[in-house]
Amino acid sequence: MKITFDAYMGLTAFATLLATVLGFVISLAVLAARGPIVPSLIFSIIAAMMAALISFGACYAYPILQISSKVRKIEANLPMTANFMSVLASSGMPPERIFRSLANVGDEFGVGDEVRRAVADTEIMGLDLNDALRRASVRSASRKFGAMLDGIVATSHMGGDLASYLRDEADKFKKARTTAMKSFLDSLAGMAEMYVSFMIALPLVLVVMLSVMSFLGGSISLFGGLDPSAVMILMTFVVTPAGVMIMLLLVDSLTPPR
Repeated sequence: MKITFDAYMGLTAFATLLATVLGFVISLAVLAARGPIVPSLIFSIIAAMMAALISFGACYAYPILQISSKVRKIEANLPMTANFMSVLASSGMPPERIFRSLANVGDEFGVGDEVRRAVADTEIMGLDLNDALRRASVRSASRKFGAMLDGIVATSHMGGDLASYLRDEADKFKKARTTAMKSFLDSLAGMAEMYVSFMIALPLVLVVMLSVMSFLGGSISLFGGLDPSAVMILMTFVVTPAGVMIMLLLVDSLTPPR
């Protein structure tokens, strides 16, 4: 994220305040037109607090999700990254040129920023390649990629076969990715059952119940005698879409990138 910490905190405060005001105004406008003013006011305050919490939580989670997305992209492409480097090492190319070549195509594998900074450390800062790789290992968002860089440094120190090491790493990453895909498919089946239960069956049951209550002239005492039709509107246009968005974000966060 190319933004300072202070600027992002200011943006978070503004977004939270805006969500609070909009949540209160919209909820009050919808509920006051269909029910008593006092329960509508109480429910609007609750809705504003929920909107503020959701907004703050989204701003808090966004950097974490960005880092997580970067890590998943790097680790999903680690087999290709290791294979690319092993092919160059097998041809007799020195490590310095291997990393310069990787810097040119690293964006495809998600490691472009890390590798370019390591190359810049050697060419501009005058560091030894091994020292630059150690710094890149510490900075890297992915521990697995950092561990591979540490292994390259150790192999160079011991005079080992770099191409053989990278081939072994590529095979290890391929097996790990296969295991991760199987685990994801199992998790996806469980999330599909949750979606059908909570996002399809439960809303239908609640809509039927609230429709019957509204037809008979009943009210929901839990919310201070609020009209069931107002609750049904909120559930239809706020609660259910929010639940669907949460499920989509959950699936997206668990889906291994291609």
